Amino acid sequence: MSPRPAGRLAKRWTDQTRSLIDGWQWGDRRIIGFALVLIAVLFALTVYRIVAFYQTPGPFTPERQGLCDFHNGIYFPTRAVLAGESPYSQAYAAKYPVARQIPFFSPVILVLHAPLVLLPLGLAETIHHLVQWVMVIGIAVLAAAAASVRRFDFVLVVVAAILVSRGGHVTLFTGYFTFQLVLATLLALKWADNRPWWSAVALMIVASKPTYILPLGFLMSARGHWKALIRGAGFSLLGTGATLAPLVYQEGGGDLSRGVRVLVSQIAETQAVHRSMEDESPVYSWTRLDLFAIVAKWRGLDPGDLQHLIGMGVVLAVPMMVLWKRRRQAGSPASDAAEQIGGIDGALILTASLVSLYHQSYDALLMVVPVAAILMGRNWPWSHSPLGHRGWLAALLAWPLLNYFSTRMFLLRLDPSPQWVKVLTSLNGLALTVGLIWLCLWAWRYRGNSLVGSADSG
Repeated sequence: MSPRPAGRLAKRWTDQTRSLIDGWQWGDRRIIGFALVLIAVLFALTVYRIVAFYQTPGPFTPERQGLCDFHNGIYFPTRAVLAGESPYSQAYAAKYPVARQIPFFSPVILVLHAPLVLLPLGLAETIHHLVQWVMVIGIAVLAAAAASVRRFDFVLVVVAAILVSRGGHVTLFTGYFTFQLVLATLLALKWADNRPWWSAVALMIVASKPTYILPLGFLMSARGHWKALIRGAGFSLLGTGATLAPLVYQEGGGDLSRGVRVLVSQIAETQAVHRSMEDESPVYSWTRLDLFAIVAKWRGLDPGDLQHLIGMGVVLAVPMMVLWKRRRQAGSPASDAAEQIGGIDGALILTASLVSLYHQSYDALLMVVPVAAILMGRNWPWSHSPLGHRGWLAALLAWPLLNYFSTRMFLLRLDPSPQWVKVLTSLNGLALTVGLIWLCLWAWRYRGNSLVGSADSG
């Protein structure tokens, strides 16, 4: 490369970096000091708990879950995929030191972790854990952008809040890839209008888990993000096809049609195993957030995938109608992260995604950004008024993040009656459902940040 093009590239990189940090302030240094101390303490406690309750790869025991999801959901399934073996098969579960075969999610998310499996397990665990912390910071920066707060003390407070939250701690403790999914979801929404190609790449990662991409796809379509969705679907099909093709060939012994049948049978079997787990069942789960799980719990029903999809359609009908109406009123795409993921539409999409289809307690990390934006109130109705209604809405959306009553530790130690167990394990989903109804009502009445028909509605 000649010096001149290299110089232009360096200048462009410098200008972009300067534009990213331009306008940022340190904020209150006392808050920074307190937040850094708290983060350091939480980091030490998390690492200690991982070491003290480390899960040696192999059979699962509830008492030792340190990095269990990294072992069972990332490291060994990725090794199998790279070796051309299906991680959805019983043969894989028998061969590798795992609790069971993985549930159905696209192997794209596994291939993204491929560099880690080239390393010894201990080194891979360490690097993965540090990368998780980088993604926590990334989510906090997005929360600051959504709240229109360009201050480092605010970012550190959000980081500390994530670490204190139930979802943040358990994700770091077990090593699941929730942070990747949450960050990709937020970026897909942030870039949907202005950078559809980047949004499509993020959607490919989101599509790794069907329970994330299905509601998000419907909600984004109602908002008119067709460019991002179509390109994201193309990337997802290519990525999934490229990663599944070797497995199909291997499982079919060179016969592709037979390989497809075998793989479909394996996926059906692993989904049945997945649904039989107590914390996955809507009737017995203490971690489910979706409205369907609450209804199933109180009715004593354990429905299948089709019923879950029908329930998703019913729940999404109203939010989609509201989003469609608001897009028609707006007439133009949102201009920045504050409007895309920090306003009413972003909160509505993220909350509806959790309420409409199967989601676990750690998925409530999606609420970090809307809660931060609501509390700051700069892109919300009544932004210059006392906290009031915004405070109650933020409390509803934040409840699943901070509710430790619906945890195995709490329920086993207090041993409440079956009725109280139902109540305690339904509160998370109920809070989100009430928050979703509230958001739909607000979104229907307001154009942008102003009441429809008011003097300042434009």
